[in-house]
Amino acid sequence: MTKLLQKRLFAFLIDYLVIAGYAVVLFGLAMLLFGWLGALPDISNPIVGQLLGFFTLTLPVFLYFFVTEKSKRKGTIGKIKLKIQVETEAVNPTRNVLVRNILKLLPWEIAHTGVHWVVYYSNNNAEVPFWTWAVLIIPQVAVVLYFFSILFYKGESSFYDKIAKTRIVLTNEQK
Repeated sequence: MTKLLQKRLFAFLIDYLVIAGYAVVLFGLAMLLFGWLGALPDISNPIVGQLLGFFTLTLPVFLYFFVTEKSKRKGTIGKIKLKIQVETEAVNPTRNVLVRNILKLLPWEIAHTGVHWVVYYSNNNAEVPFWTWAVLIIPQVAVVLYFFSILFYKGESSFYDKIAKTRIVLTNEQK
């Protein structure tokens, strides 16, 4: 396993812990707020649940990755800690970093859609349609392909990096 691949995997772990910490705080705040108000939003409606999840979890996580990776330091907390960064050949890398993060998080959001619809159909004692299972399975396949592409490119790239024309490199301190 290359040094870059190890660093990328550990950086992901750190970022995952940051995101999990945010999710725990978000859950706690939601319980306090909605407990205080005495009412929860109707998340049994898949569209309401999807929108609520998108604006409170997915969008902030996307912004975390996008804003930090397009910044001067070119990396998230995990990447900075492990001394790696996102690089692109573009003069203005904003578009490349935007595409990178949309592609990286798209399977996650698609899977959320499937979960909301499975819960909806199950709560209404209805048979879960095939399309819902496809919406749950396809993102899992994409994530596995992403993971193996990171291994294949020894941490420097992934399937979504290739499309976005980005790559992961050691910072100047490491070279």
